[in-house]
Amino acid sequence: MVERKLTALLPISLVAVALLAGCATPQPQFVDQGQYAKAVRDSASKLTWPDGRTPDLDVLAEKSGPGPDKAPVGSERIVLEMTNACAWYLGWEDARKRGDQAAESTALKVMDEVLPKFSPEDPDGQRYARETAAKAKAGNGSLAADYVANNCESVVWK
Repeated sequence: MVERKLTALLPISLVAVALLAGCATPQPQFVDQGQYAKAVRDSASKLTWPDGRTPDLDVLAEKSGPGPDKAPVGSERIVLEMTNACAWYLGWEDARKRGDQAAESTALKVMDEVLPKFSPEDPDGQRYARETAAKAKAGNGSLAADYVANNCESVVWK
């Protein structure tokens, strides 16, 4: 089971992103809390979100950001990918509960085609996303429910 808390993940993810950024460029760039919050808002607008599952980006940036410290440029991507997966897994379950086959189909398509492409530096996470989508297509929401239980409790939805 993949267990990644948004708030607990950040220090580890910042180190990983910093190391990856260090390999790609000689001088990693860092952002403060205000710049991080802007990056969260800007990057979130590039993702699609299911109806009723848009995160409160101010709260997300506050909870996942560097606070008084600095974060590597691009570190918001990991937090947003996790939050987007939460949104689609919850959106799929919401659609199933209300019998909305169109919304359920849309969510399954995103779960199958988009979420497994997130975090190329995390093959285990990609494998988990593929397995989650395959089980969901077969009507088994256990992996999606596990992901939500372990990763989504700190997300505030609008």
